[in-house]
Amino acid sequence: MKGNILCLKKDFLLIVAFILFGLIPLTSFRLESIFTFIFFLILMFHAIINRKKKGLKNKWLFVLNASLFFVLLISLIDGVNVLTYKKLEQMASLLIFPIFFYFLSKEGSDKNKELFKLWKSVFVISTFILTLICFYLISQYSNPRYPNLDSNFFKNAIIHSQYFSRHPAYISIYLNISILISLDRIIRTENKIISSLMLATFLLLLFLFSVKMAIIALFLSIIIFLFFTLNLKLFFKRASFLLIPIILFIAFAPPKFNRFSNLFKTEVFNQNTQYNSIFIHKQTIISAIKIFKDNLLFGVGIEKSNMLVNNSVREVFKHNPNVVYNSHNQYLSYGLHAGLLGLIVLCLVIYFALRNSFSSDRVMFAILLYFSIIFLTENVLERQSGLILFAFLINIVPNLRTEKTYIRN
Repeated sequence: MKGNILCLKKDFLLIVAFILFGLIPLTSFRLESIFTFIFFLILMFHAIINRKKKGLKNKWLFVLNASLFFVLLISLIDGVNVLTYKKLEQMASLLIFPIFFYFLSKEGSDKNKELFKLWKSVFVISTFILTLICFYLISQYSNPRYPNLDSNFFKNAIIHSQYFSRHPAYISIYLNISILISLDRIIRTENKIISSLMLATFLLLLFLFSVKMAIIALFLSIIIFLFFTLNLKLFFKRASFLLIPIILFIAFAPPKFNRFSNLFKTEVFNQNTQYNSIFIHKQTIISAIKIFKDNLLFGVGIEKSNMLVNNSVREVFKHNPNVVYNSHNQYLSYGLHAGLLGLIVLCLVIYFALRNSFSSDRVMFAILLYFSIIFLTENVLERQSGLILFAFLINIVPNLRTEKTYIRN
């Protein structure tokens, strides 16, 4: 069925819902849950007043995505306590998104593609406004604890903001998604000048934060995205254009701005010092692997994962006693939460999302590829900011497939 395009009158609720969810970068940590709740309410109301009798042939994709929540119920083997309940409540988006996006699949792939296109536009604009706000907060920030204009200064200027109070690692996710969308628009010659200016602005803030793995994951995602989007000659030209500035930055940037040079110093990996994030990441992953191997079948439960990892890390790392360290690896985190089954389910969800997005929307493929890489060093799904965004993306992927995947019930 062709022609399922958006109609302002008929699809008003859907348009409002996707615009609202596109504004997520401009919300605070507290407001994003409210925005997501309103998003669900609008979709539910639309589903009630627009009942349709067709849906995706492959409903199992939504069942698989919902399994990300169901496997966490293994934590209930040891009983229910307040912490377990709160963690499961926080992760409930992994169950709710598949349900609502199944009903949204009944609108057809053409309409879903238009809604996703709308979301991308609003999301990029919201991230651009957020970026300008971050620059303003940086310009107004002062703290004797951070006298130098380095990445610590730029990060804490945002962390100490009363309204946003977001960790720059999650702002980096918004920036990187917007960079990939902007790059896709430039390649398609859609608003090329505006998209290029936005892209440059996003990149500037990203390098000021200097979240190492976020930048590495972005670079790898862009290279793979360009490889599958451009012909070989143009690919090598664009890839070289990206690679040369990064190499020059790593080689010649001042130490206070350049956090990448330490990645090439083997001694840094073993320096047990207070502000050595590389050593801390290494120890958290080593600890998580050991605990996972000892509890391979059922894991240790969602409420004990961080505590056990932190206790293991504290046997070696004595600095910053008030900080609780997690596994710094989303795959290991799911393994700790729900054992081998949890790890397998997460990998299957990512695999099928990547496979389906590759044939339906290449920029979505690049975004999901970025998530799959950043999961190697960050527990993105442990915070609401990363959880709702990932749940939204993996559940809209099935709806972007061609109309032949729809059948009558």
